[in-house]
Amino acid sequence: MIRCITVLLLLLPFSAIAQNWKTFDQADILFTARYPADWVNKIKEDKKVFFTSPSESKDDAFAENINVIVSSDPSFGTTLKIKGVIQEVIDNVKTSFNNFEEESRTELKWDGIDAVEITYTGNTKGEDPTAVRIIQRLCFYKNRLYLATYTSLKSSDNFAAVAKQIINSIKFKS
Repeated sequence: MIRCITVLLLLLPFSAIAQNWKTFDQADILFTARYPADWVNKIKEDKKVFFTSPSESKDDAFAENINVIVSSDPSFGTTLKIKGVIQEVIDNVKTSFNNFEEESRTELKWDGIDAVEITYTGNTKGEDPTAVRIIQRLCFYKNRLYLATYTSLKSSDNFAAVAKQIINSIKFKS
């Protein structure tokens, strides 16, 4: 009996991971992605794609989200390399936040392409500043910049693992 309980407890995380997922694949958007069925997907102006988490409770006033932007430029990936522009990107991001703090910077492969992922925290500017944690992943592929940004509260980040799964599922279209 104890062995059965142990096996069930070990399988529980896998059943949570195996939740229902949808596939985002729209002809005029230059990537595909998988996301949990309980997340909301929207396409906004300039083909910015958003994946928004479900509410954690009826009092949940902040929805964690991922947005994916694809920009094209002939210099992306040719004269400009991702490792060469990442510091300039970070310097620009710093100006958007109070108390900016870079937590990590990692070079990795994203859909087989060289990419950089940065994690940082800061307080949004404005009348009602919010302490947030942001994970951004960037790469150049076929003269395009792919930028995925996950935003959560700094104090509570219950969707980080799911967000990583969504970002990792992104496949670039030719």
